[in-house]
Amino acid sequence: MRNRWSYKVEHIKYEMFTNRETRNSNIEDTLNRLGMEGWEMVEVMTSPGGSGLDFYLKRPS
Repeated sequence: MRNRWSYKVEHIKYEMFTNRETRNSNIEDTLNRLGMEGWEMVEVMTSPGGSGLDFYLKRPS
């Protein structure tokens, strides 16, 4: 049987990063929320154009 996956890209804008502590808190809150929804992070990259970070996630369908 083949696994079926759903995929999601979550974008966090740099404007949310007022300082290192706030940045880490915002990222952790977002990832914890997504984890509770069953999403698993696969990769994180700087967004095209450098406007923030893109988190690539997957979960079983």
